[in-house]
Amino acid sequence: MPDLTPSVLFNRILGRVRLKHLQLAIAIADLQSLHRAASAIGLSQPAATHALAELESSMGGALFERHAKGMRLTRLGEAVLPLLRASLVPLQAAAGNAALMQQGAASALIRIGSIAAGINGLLTAAIPAYCALHPSAAIDVHEVTIDNLLESIQEGTLDLAICREPTPLPQGFQFHAALPDEFVIACRPEHPLAQQAIVTGDELLSQRWLAPPLTGLGPQQVDSLFDDLGGVPQLCRVSSRSTEIIYAMLAESDMLVCVPASLLRPLVERKDLSVLSWKPQRVGPLGVLVRADVFANSAHPCRAFIECVISVWG
Repeated sequence: MPDLTPSVLFNRILGRVRLKHLQLAIAIADLQSLHRAASAIGLSQPAATHALAELESSMGGALFERHAKGMRLTRLGEAVLPLLRASLVPLQAAAGNAALMQQGAASALIRIGSIAAGINGLLTAAIPAYCALHPSAAIDVHEVTIDNLLESIQEGTLDLAICREPTPLPQGFQFHAALPDEFVIACRPEHPLAQQAIVTGDELLSQRWLAPPLTGLGPQQVDSLFDDLGGVPQLCRVSSRSTEIIYAMLAESDMLVCVPASLLRPLVERKDLSVLSWKPQRVGPLGVLVRADVFANSAHPCRAFIECVISVWG
């Protein structure tokens, strides 16, 4: 159909599609049944059938096909449904902000996504400091992988990203460095090497190590460390960015792990883990990724939060 250009479809969707249509499509995909989806969102069966037909007509094709056990997505449905889901996220955020303001919050909700090192390294200190200055602040924090983090902030589902500076820097964004970081070698406090003022490479190679995460900075930093040591030690093939998993694996064993100091900061401060006296490997600092126009607005709550993060660690 030659008239189905993106602009034609977009204008058709704007003119015909209602939020109830999107809610219905998501419910059908989740429940795999038009009848159950209609009941879940409070529509009669005829109304749901009509709404689905109207949505599919606006989209230029069928989103679902019937089969013996219900309904499943067509190729078109698989292509557009994730975007339909995402289109409701800003509306949910708008509702959340409106509710907070009605409940007396002094400023809008700050939606923060962070890698694990950012939560342990930056946010566990910065958020209490910010809330002490702004008692009515509203903050929502999610731990997100770096790939999903960049996608989410570019889509506008997050206001701030706590991470290392991405390369290349997304257009229209700024990165504000806050905390220098480095990869260190850690173990349980009772580990024999933790009692030594000097640790040798041979001693490190004689130990069993937790494997690094499969993606991110971990693999290259650990490979570089083993190159410096001149060998590859025995590895436990459990890898995680979760401090709880790392602690659980090290607490009752003499294994070692090489991870960012920021990730382990709370555990080291509580003396749950110790850092060995070995030269750390420097990596890029943790900081805040934000849209340039947001940071330029001195009245925006994100600006005050970023300034607080920098002041805590500056």
